[in-house]
Amino acid sequence: MFLFALVYTAGTVSGMYGRGFGFLAFTMLLVALVAECVAAKGSFSTVRRIVILLILTSSAVFTLAQFRYASVDEKRDSYMQYMTDEKSVIVWGKIYKTEYKYFSYRYYMTDCVVQPENGKAYGRKISCGDVVVYCDSKSAQLGDYMKAYGKIGLFKSATNEGEFDRARFYRSQGIDFSVKADDIKTSAGKHAWYYHRLERLRDTLSASLLSVTDETTAGVLSSMLLGDKSYLDDEIKDLYQVSGISHILAISGLHISIVGMAFYKLLRKRRVSYTAAFICSGVLILSYAVMTGNAVSTRRAVGMFILTMLAAALGRCADMLNSLGIMVIYLLWDNPMVLGYAGFVFSASAILAIGIVTPVMSEPKGEKFWASVSIQLPMLPVVAMNYYELPLFAVFVNLVVIPALPVIFISGLLASVAGCVGAMPGKVLVFPAFAVLKLYELLCGLVMKLPGASVITGAPDGYRIFLFYSALSGFLVAFSLKKRAIERGIKGKRPILYSVQRAVCTAVLLAILLVKPKAVAQLDILDVGQGDGIFYRFESGTCIFIDGGSSDRKQLGENVILPFLKYNGVQGISYWFVSHADSDHISGLSEVIDSGYTIEHIVVAEAAAKEAAMDELLFKAKEAGIDICFMSKGDSIEINDASGSRNTAKEETDGVMCLYPGTADTASDRNDMCLVLKLTDGAFSGVFGGDISAEVEKELVTEYGKELSVDFYKANHHGSKYSGSKEWIEALSPRWAAVSCAAENRYGHPADEAMERLTDAKCRIFYTMQSGQIKYKESAIYENNRQ
Repeated sequence: MFLFALVYTAGTVSGMYGRGFGFLAFTMLLVALVAECVAAKGSFSTVRRIVILLILTSSAVFTLAQFRYASVDEKRDSYMQYMTDEKSVIVWGKIYKTEYKYFSYRYYMTDCVVQPENGKAYGRKISCGDVVVYCDSKSAQLGDYMKAYGKIGLFKSATNEGEFDRARFYRSQGIDFSVKADDIKTSAGKHAWYYHRLERLRDTLSASLLSVTDETTAGVLSSMLLGDKSYLDDEIKDLYQVSGISHILAISGLHISIVGMAFYKLLRKRRVSYTAAFICSGVLILSYAVMTGNAVSTRRAVGMFILTMLAAALGRCADMLNSLGIMVIYLLWDNPMVLGYAGFVFSASAILAIGIVTPVMSEPKGEKFWASVSIQLPMLPVVAMNYYELPLFAVFVNLVVIPALPVIFISGLLASVAGCVGAMPGKVLVFPAFAVLKLYELLCGLVMKLPGASVITGAPDGYRIFLFYSALSGFLVAFSLKKRAIERGIKGKRPILYSVQRAVCTAVLLAILLVKPKAVAQLDILDVGQGDGIFYRFESGTCIFIDGGSSDRKQLGENVILPFLKYNGVQGISYWFVSHADSDHISGLSEVIDSGYTIEHIVVAEAAAKEAAMDELLFKAKEAGIDICFMSKGDSIEINDASGSRNTAKEETDGVMCLYPGTADTASDRNDMCLVLKLTDGAFSGVFGGDISAEVEKELVTEYGKELSVDFYKANHHGSKYSGSKEWIEALSPRWAAVSCAAENRYGHPADEAMERLTDAKCRIFYTMQSGQIKYKESAIYENNRQ
C-alpha cells in the first residue's frame, strides 16, 4: 500500500505541477520497484509476472490520481468563476472549526452551499468547497449550521517571490473563499451538544492555562495541547521556526500517541477486551482531533493510530509505512491540493524518514545523534522550499527538545485540568512544562547567536532537489548492502568507519543545498503596493537595493522584502540606497534593519541627510552597526567584485553613479532632493529617480544630455503627471520602463499623460499593479501575474 501511495502521489504531482515532474517520479518508482523485486528473487525471469502486474497496477493508480485531480480542479473552476471580490452572497454550511484571531471570530464551514447575488436578486444555489466566515462577535458554536449574509473576500495570490501565497494555502485546506458577515443565523445541528461540549472544554482548558502561568507559556501550551494559537507569541513562533523546532507547536503523532496509547493501555490493564479498548480509544482520539481543529497533520496521525489499534484488535501488527500510505491516499483523494500544504508534506516526510532512513542510518540501535540526523536530513529540501533557509544546528537542538516533549505535554495537560479546580494545584503542576519551555527558549536563543546557525539557501530548483534525493537514495542503498553483508558475516563491524561514511553522506547532501550556482545579473521591481522596492544583483554577485517602502502595505519588510531576499538566496545587501525618507520608500527598510538581516552600507544623499525622518532612519542603522555612506552628484560606487568597492571618480564604470543632488542643491519639496542614480552593469543600464519632479528632470537633461540614455527606466514618482516629462523621456530613450504603484491609490497614479509620453517614445511599460513583481534576467522580462 505504501508503494501505491507513492505512485498515487506522483500522479497528483503530475496534475498539479505538470506532467514532466509526475512522469519522472513515476518512472523512478517503477525502476526502483522492479530492481527490488529482482534483487529479492535473484533474477528477472522468476518475477516476470509480478513485475508486469506491478507495472499495470501502478499505471492504473497513477492514471486514477491524475483523473481525480482533474475532476476536482474542473469542478472548482465551474463555480469559482461566479465568485468575485465584494460580491454579496448567502452561504450555508456546518461549522467544523472556530477560532479567535486578530480581534475577529472565524468560523470554518464545510458542506457549503452558496447563493451569489444576480443583479438585484440572488441567483441559484451552488455547492462549493469550505468557506471561512469572519464575524466581529461570537455568534455560533462548533457543530452548528450557519447561514451567513455578507460579501465574498477572495484570497490573494502571492505577487512577489517568497511571499506567502494566501490563495494557495487556503486552497490546500479545501477553503475556496471567505465571507465578511453582516448577519448570521444559526441552528443546532445533529449531535450539536457533543460539539458544543468539546468547544467549551477547549475554551475552559485554554482559560485555565492562562490562569496558572504567564501568557507566553500558556500560548505555547495551548498551541501544543489544544491547537489554539489565539495568543501564541509571534516572537516565540519565529524563534522556534529558525531554530528548527516549530514542529512541536502542531498537533502531531506524539500528542495522539500520548493521549490514545495511555488510555488504551489503561483500559487493557483493567482487562478490557482488545475490541472494546480499540473502540473507546478511537472515540477519545477522534473527539480530541475535532476539539483541536482537525488539521491535516492531526487527521494523518489519528488515522495511523486507529489503523494501529485496529491491527492490534485483530491480532496483527500494523506496518507504519503502509498505514501512512493508506492515509496519504485518503487525504489526497479528499483534497488533491493538500499536496501543496506544508504541514502535510512535513508530517508525511517525517514518517517516511523514520520508516526508511532511520533504520539504516541509526544502526547500531541507540545512536540518538544519528537517529536525529536520519529524521531531519531527508526533510532539508522541504524546509528549504518553505522557509528558504536551513537551521544547521537543529539536529543538536532536537536532541534536547524531543525527549522532553512528553514532560511538557503531561505537565501542561494535568495543569490545565487542575487549574479548573484551583489556581494553586495548576501552578504546581505546570512548573515542569514552564521550566522546559524556558530551557527551550534559552537554548534556541544561544544557538541562534552561533555563526551559521541559520543559513539562507534560497528556493532550491527541481534539479537540486532531484540530485539531493538521488544521492540520498544511493547512500541508503550502499548502507543497506553493507548492513546485509555484516549480518551475513562477510564483513566485520567498524563503528568509526561507519560514522565517517554517514558524516560524508550528510556533508554531501548539505553541499547540494548550500552550494549555489554562479550568480547572473538580475533586476527585480517588487510589488509593494503604493511605494518603491528595487533589487539588483550584479554579474559579480554584489547585491544592492533601492528604497523599500509602502504607504498601503503593512509589515512590508517582514512579509515581502525579507521573503523575497531569502527566496533568491541573498545572504546580505552590500549597498541599500535610499532616495528620500518618505514612508512609502523606507517603511520596509526600517523593518529589515530591526530584523538583523545583513546590510553592509546604507547610502543616502548628502544634501538631504539631515532631515528629521532621514536622521531617525540613520540613527537606527548606526545602532545596528550598518555603515552610512553619503553620495553627491558625480560620486560613484564601482562594483568589480562580490563585495563591491567605492570610487569617487567622475567616470562611468560598472556600478552606481549619483546624478543628483549636489552638496549645494536645495529644494522646498523633499521629493526634489531625491537621490537620482544611474546603474551600469555590462550591457545593462538603468535610471532610478525616486520622486523627482519635471523641474529636476529638466536640470538633469540640461546637464547630462545624451549621457542619460539607458535601457531601463523606473518611472519617477510612481508615474505622476508631474514627472516623466517629454524631454526627460527623450533623453533617456529607454527600451522598457516599470511603474510601481497600487491599483487603488488616492494620488491617481499612474497618470495617463505620463504613460502617453512613454508610449509615444515606443517604450514598453510594465505596471506592478497589473504584473506583480517584474523581473529582468538574462535579457528576458518576467511578470508574476496575479491569479
